[in-house]
Amino acid sequence: MNFFKFHRETGRRIQGFVLSALALAAGAAIEQQPAASQDAKPIVFFKDEAAKAGLVAKNVFGGVDTKKYIIETTGTGVAVFDYDNDGWPDIFIVNGTTLESVPGPGAPTSHLYHNNHDGTFTDVTAKAGVTHAGWGQGVCVGDYDNDGYEDLYVTYYGKNVLYHNNGNGTFTDVSEKAGVAGTGGEAAARFWITIVTASWICLWPRMWTST
Repeated sequence: MNFFKFHRETGRRIQGFVLSALALAAGAAIEQQPAASQDAKPIVFFKDEAAKAGLVAKNVFGGVDTKKYIIETTGTGVAVFDYDNDGWPDIFIVNGTTLESVPGPGAPTSHLYHNNHDGTFTDVTAKAGVTHAGWGQGVCVGDYDNDGYEDLYVTYYGKNVLYHNNGNGTFTDVSEKAGVAGTGGEAAARFWITIVTASWICLWPRMWTST
């Protein structure tokens, strides 16, 4: 027999044997797997309980059905922090507005929710004094004056807002006093908090424009 022909035929036989063995193994594995139950729940699943928890404020950000400009599509931020140091996480939700501005008390504002320790939250926005309205973008948390209470820095399309935590459940807008309000021009901000020496924090707004 030709040497090369012999090895070619032998290789084909070995290849066929291996493929047959793999096919048998795969079939056995499939047969051993239990049939998936139609009622089986996924390993991880989430259930919307916002309304049950009292998180019912409407998030406003541009048009409802259509969004024409970039500012209507960027969305808003959320901060989860313990503003009153009671050991329970509270929630601050940044809100936006619409192209058709709503003046006066009807303007949408961001919302601060106090944790009631029972799975529910209470909207304390007005009581806490964090009612600034505008094109809200993002939010960060940090104790900038090291008084033991976390403060809020909220970025807007326009001037930003630094809320000082007064330690009694209320906040004071100190943006201009602290020099972090920005120019109020055609720029929206994102930000980072950078830890620097001596345990003081530094705000670094990142600006962008439509041009």
